[in-house]
Amino acid sequence: MKSGARSSVASDDTWPWAGPTNVGAGTRELAGAVHRAVAMGRFRPVRRVRSCALSEVFIALFDRDDDGVAEVAMVKRIRPELHHVPEARRLFAHEAMLLGAFDHRGIVRALDSGHASTHGYFATEMLHGRSLPELVRRAEEYGLRMPLRHAISLVASMAEALDHAHGRITADRTPLQVVHADVAPGNVTVTYDGSVKLVDFGCAQSRLCPVERRGMPRAGALAYMSPEQCRGEGLDRRSDVYALGVVLWELATWSRLYRRLAPEQVIARIAIGAVPLPSQVRADIPSELEDVLMVALQPAPQRRFSSAGEFAAALRRLGGAEDPRGLDSWVRRVFH
Repeated sequence: MKSGARSSVASDDTWPWAGPTNVGAGTRELAGAVHRAVAMGRFRPVRRVRSCALSEVFIALFDRDDDGVAEVAMVKRIRPELHHVPEARRLFAHEAMLLGAFDHRGIVRALDSGHASTHGYFATEMLHGRSLPELVRRAEEYGLRMPLRHAISLVASMAEALDHAHGRITADRTPLQVVHADVAPGNVTVTYDGSVKLVDFGCAQSRLCPVERRGMPRAGALAYMSPEQCRGEGLDRRSDVYALGVVLWELATWSRLYRRLAPEQVIARIAIGAVPLPSQVRADIPSELEDVLMVALQPAPQRRFSSAGEFAAALRRLGGAEDPRGLDSWVRRVFH
């Protein structure tokens, strides 16, 4: 992002690419495409759109139960080379379970899950929109920056979705103690109607899935990790609050918080709480927003907002009223 910032850690032109969430093709066009992946239950993969450390994501067609009309979904499966890694299967099944337990407009909706051949899969609704990094980069190409009111509202919506996830309970009313553990722009989709959706819980932790990643890649986007996550300590929902704070810091200042630093340098800065005030980067940041933001970014969890819901409420009071019509008009302006 371009900015007049002087801070050595506050400017960067590059947002992490998370793969397209908008296909740009209708059901008829997709029906003519063929992918080598085998069918996954009733879902027929037609295009691979994303590959990450644990899994692959496909656009897939499936028939409605009654009339046989083809619809489009997103299907995720374990990467082929990880099929026989027990920890990979455990983490993948955990993500499928969590998505099935959520029921919130701010979290991508689960459709189905199962096994095909030697690997598991699950399907979610098709989102017609763009990933947050793609939205920001395209805006920059046109010399646009997300208005502050939209940035506040967007992060408040993310916080409300996370608050729902954090509050899930089991059938016997035991708290699941969910922690997303990878709250980052690449895991957010903004739809063309102005909805904000969390789309990936692949790194999530819960009471049902203690942290063990033997033989697995390191989880989470480093620049958005909390200090306690960087230190490998136990996490609770306040770790996600910190990550939300980083996302809002970057959207509000039009800058990256950590610029061209080696991983060990990023970890060191996070550990000591080296987060510059937003007003040092963008002079017109309202002091009320800065105060709220720096509470979320406190190095010590006990000094942050106690929940994502509390953070969301503070942002809504600042003027981050939910206004999907305003956000959708801005998104359409960017992708006209």
